[in-house]
Amino acid sequence: MTEKTFRIAVDRILRPLVRAMIGRGLTYPQLAELLKPLFIEQAVRHFGLPGRRMTDSRISVLTGLQRRDIRTLREQSEAPRGPERGHGPIPRLVALWQGDPRFRDASGAPKPLPRSPGAGESFESLVAEIGRDVHPRTLLDEMLRLGLAEAEGDSVRLLEDSLVPSRDEEMMLRYYAANLGDHAEAAAANLLAAPEPGPFFERAVHYNKLSAASLDALEEMARSRQLALLKELNTEALRLQRQDMEQGAAAGRIRIGAFVYRDTAGGGGTQGGEAP
Repeated sequence: MTEKTFRIAVDRILRPLVRAMIGRGLTYPQLAELLKPLFIEQAVRHFGLPGRRMTDSRISVLTGLQRRDIRTLREQSEAPRGPERGHGPIPRLVALWQGDPRFRDASGAPKPLPRSPGAGESFESLVAEIGRDVHPRTLLDEMLRLGLAEAEGDSVRLLEDSLVPSRDEEMMLRYYAANLGDHAEAAAANLLAAPEPGPFFERAVHYNKLSAASLDALEEMARSRQLALLKELNTEALRLQRQDMEQGAAAGRIRIGAFVYRDTAGGGGTQGGEAP
């Protein structure tokens, strides 16, 4: 791969990120300051020489940063960080409601639950599965606000046919970072031929010269089938997580994603296939 080809690829990847930055008010000088410690972190983590200490001079050669900046930023990076924030209780509750057989009906769909404990499972028992420090009423009020659930008398029904709530801006930003970040990690590992744990599965089908009706049909097919697969994976992941936690083997993590992108202004000749 030539340097020019790689620059073209990076340009294609950065365009939507730059659009998001401008849309969220992040300026170029702020981005430049954000990139400096990231260049240092990645150089130290992935490009050290076996048996040798990573010096400021080597980092400077790898990143193009000045040594005085590297020294200052490395000292700052040694300060302890706070723990990363998770996605919160609502995504875990939705995933559990959709994935645990106790909370699904005969067809596999999330079943309506009584608010209070009774003869069977209830919304309170569902909430208790994700943590005793979460109050069911507070969580229900938030799900009602987001349009994820509907209360009918003493019954609560899950409305959103999704593993991820999509109406909360802060939550969307977390998933924006997590999903794009892990996809980029997989793609970078494949590009750089990282021996472990890659190569990661990364495929896509691409066609152009399509009408709006054809785009609609393909998008609907992709949405329904990918969502069905994600629900199946969610159920199996939940089962395996519980099994591994009981056996004391719960150390790794996995993210399995699906997406659809369409562009009505796309041009060029017809083509299709799988990306490497």
